[in-house]
Amino acid sequence: MTVSTAAPLRPDPGTVMWVVAGAAWLLLLALPLVGSLELAGHHGVAGALGTGTRPPLPVLATFAGGWMVMVAAMMLPTTVPMVRMFHTVTDGQARPRVARAVFQVSYFAIWLAFAAVALIGDLAVHAVVASWAWLAAHDGLVLAGALVLAGGVQFTPLTQRCLTLCRDPRAMLFGHYRRGARGAWALGVRHGLSCLGCCWALMLVMFATGVGSLWWMVGLTAVMVAEKTTRWGHRLVTPVGVVLLVAATALVLGEIGPGLSDLHGHSHGHSH
Repeated sequence: MTVSTAAPLRPDPGTVMWVVAGAAWLLLLALPLVGSLELAGHHGVAGALGTGTRPPLPVLATFAGGWMVMVAAMMLPTTVPMVRMFHTVTDGQARPRVARAVFQVSYFAIWLAFAAVALIGDLAVHAVVASWAWLAAHDGLVLAGALVLAGGVQFTPLTQRCLTLCRDPRAMLFGHYRRGARGAWALGVRHGLSCLGCCWALMLVMFATGVGSLWWMVGLTAVMVAEKTTRWGHRLVTPVGVVLLVAATALVLGEIGPGLSDLHGHSHGHSH
């Protein structure tokens, strides 16, 4: 009798990432049905903290949970190349599952830290809007500013360099991989920072639109997945930047254009 020595089949880690991301999308779709998405968005957090109607700790915990679900939905598909390579190189070390879990935790830790910084900045923006009546009447300019920032960042060398690392993470893996949980943590942080480096401004758009803006999430996810995981992703960087800047211009004109037209008409009438 012949005994097979073939290695047992294991699930593709890339497929697992897509399944987890799909589950996160389903959860995001379900949250509005149970009324739990309000505090996952920046408007809900700002309102709850500003009015003091709810204890701050549960509010922040709910926001952090919603943010992590959003990161899982939007960012996990973009990490597939690195995750596959990391699973391959950790096969030969002791306790590879621990290293892989630590790698993923450190990646999410980077995005959670970014969420904290972004939330502080967002609360400051809310305070400015609340104290400035003209801006409160034209709050679409906040989104326009986020779009200008995201569009401009597309053309920076940092974005290009980070996108290159995300498309082909072999250089990072071969240069910085170390065995054990500590090495996995350091590599996960490094990978998270490179991912943050090319996507932070696009994620700020989510703060401006609100975490519950599912159509924005779908569009931004498609852009980031294409830019970071496809061979032709580098061709999208400039067009995406242009589209974001054009959208910002259109939004500004929509917000202040009617006022400028009225002012021009009023001045024209006085001249006659």
